[in-house]
Amino acid sequence: MPDSDRLSADDLVGTETEHEALRRVRELTGDEDGPMERHGVRCFLICEKLAAEAGLRVDREVLLVAGLLHDMGFYDGASRNGVYVEDGREFAVDLLSGRDGWSPERIRLCGDAIERHHEVRSQWGAGSEVELMRRADMVELSSGVIDYGAGRSWIRGLWHAVPRDGIYGEIGKMVGKALRERPATVPQILIRGR
Repeated sequence: MPDSDRLSADDLVGTETEHEALRRVRELTGDEDGPMERHGVRCFLICEKLAAEAGLRVDREVLLVAGLLHDMGFYDGASRNGVYVEDGREFAVDLLSGRDGWSPERIRLCGDAIERHHEVRSQWGAGSEVELMRRADMVELSSGVIDYGAGRSWIRGLWHAVPRDGIYGEIGKMVGKALRERPATVPQILIRGR
């Protein structure tokens, strides 16, 4: 993580696909540098930290795109009125299909990282990027109580660089909307029969 005081998604994106993923996040959420965008940035940075701590070689672009897009299935424009993690996967697959450098295997890896980020069991078998995204989201949602070795000090520094303001309100709003509009899908976020 850079030593600067504040870090944004604009500081991280470099490839055409990363820029497009960020553009789509902003379009879907109606917000630039909003709570969900910053959540995606934090998840990506946690993935990078956990990978470095474990000595894992990972696909940075897959992790950044998955980090930015992993909750977009909640939003109109990406939602297909199904289970939001599955809708998010399909949204990402549509965005990535046909892009230079995005082989079917990389698209599958990114899609799995999005769809499986709430799985209860380890996802190492699906790829390091998939398990890292699952862990990163858990670090975020647990407010760092679960840190998978990232360290409380590092996590506090991350929250200073990429503030968490508004994340729980945004998640509450999106889950509430899902409960009103597609209630049968909400339990399937965690219990999907895999």
